[in-house]
Formats: sequence, C-alpha cells, structure tokens
Amino acid sequence: MDKYQLFHQLHHQPTGFVLANAWDLSSAQFIQTAGAKAVATTSWSIAASLGLADGENISFKTQIALVKSLTEHLHIPLSVDIESGYNNDPLQISQNVLALARLGVVGINIEDSDKATNALRSIEQQCTIISEIKKVLNENGFGRLFINARTDTYFLSESPFQATLERAKAYQDAGADGLFVPGLTNIEQITSLANAIDISLNVMAMNNFNSAKAAFAGGAKRFSLGNSLYELVGNTIKTSLTQIEN
Repeated sequence: MDKYQLFHQLHHQPTGFVLANAWDLSSAQFIQTAGAKAVATTSWSIAASLGLADGENISFKTQIALVKSLTEHLHIPLSVDIESGYNNDPLQISQNVLALARLGVVGINIEDSDKATNALRSIEQQCTIISEIKKVLNENGFGRLFINARTDTYFLSESPFQATLERAKAYQDAGADGLFVPGLTNIEQITSLANAIDISLNVMAMNNFNSAKAAFAGGAKRFSLGNSLYELVGNTIKTSLTQIEN
C-alpha cells in the first residue's frame, strides 16, 4: 500500500482517525515517532512559530521550503494546510498545489475564505478552484492527492449549518475528497452533515482533545488537532520554567 492509498484508507475505516498537526520538522518527527499514521501541517502554528499572525503571512516560498524538509525526513503521509491557496486565481492556486504534489505530499486543505477581504468566497468561485486543482492534478499524475475542502462557515456565516450544508454538496460535486469544518462541535449537526454527504467529514479540536470520540460517534471520519499541540508545547514550557524558578 502506498502513501496515497494509506491516507485515503484512514478516511474510510470504521472508526475515525486523529490527525496531529506539525509546524516544523522537529514537531513532525515527534508526531511520527509517537506512532502516528499520518501528519499534517498547521498554518496557524507555522505562522506563530515565525512570529507572524495566521492568514498567508508567510510566503509560499517559505511554505515550499518547509514542506520539502518534511517530505525528505518523514516516512508517513503528509498533508499540507495551503490556507486559501496563496492566490485568488484558480490557475495559480492549482499550480501551487501541483508544486506541493511534486514534493510528495498526499493531501491538502484548501479554504474558502478570501484573505484579502476576510469573507467567504462565493460557492461558484470556490468550486472553480477545487475543479481546477483536481484537473491539474489528474493531468500531471497526482489524481489520488486528497483534497480536503475547508469551509469557514462556522467562523464567518450567520447561519453556519445551512451554509455548510449547501457548500458541502457543491464542493463534493466539484471533486473534493473530504470536507473540513473547523468550529463545528455540535454532535447532532455533525451527524446530519455526515449523513448528507458522500465524502469524509473532518472536524477540529476546539480546546478539547477528548471530543474526538464523540465526533467519531457522530459520523466524523477525521479529527484534526489544529494548533492544539503548539499551544500545549508553549504551556508546558511556561509551566516547567515557573516550577523551576519557584
């Protein structure tokens, strides 16, 4: 089984899987050594580790350099948080994804929020982006790369569940392999959404590692830790230093 097959299989096993998120090579190696079957990057933590705010404030060149170091040293599948694609042009976004695919990543997260306006892209615009990514990947032999379509409806919409449901079906039809809904924690809504789509549902830890089991019971297939590990490391350092000084 190759890395693409393994990563897809993790999304379709009877029980869901927890996907830990790294921000540099050492954190990714810690995750791998702990026995994780796959690892993903987290844009928030990468930016924070460089003293920046999240939101594509690191350059795509920096992103490429980090991913290259990860793919050269890891043996487990790597998925990359590409935020909103580092552009609004579907053609350029697809080329950015292709560059990552050529480095050996098996998946991406692509957001539907516009970093320039901090608003949701239209459904049509985001579907065009997803379709173009899928087309370019297929044309270049990377058709099995997992496209996880992230929607920021729970952060930016007044009626998040209905907005998510509408976008979920559209993104599925556009070629997404999974749907990522950070901010979604209501188990009934998780179940309703999971039952309404034919692709894997991904939710994220929101200050509660223990919510993974409930999310899986509700129908989610992937539970991302997001920036939780980064914050845990920071809190551990603070606590340790305080204990030493006292």
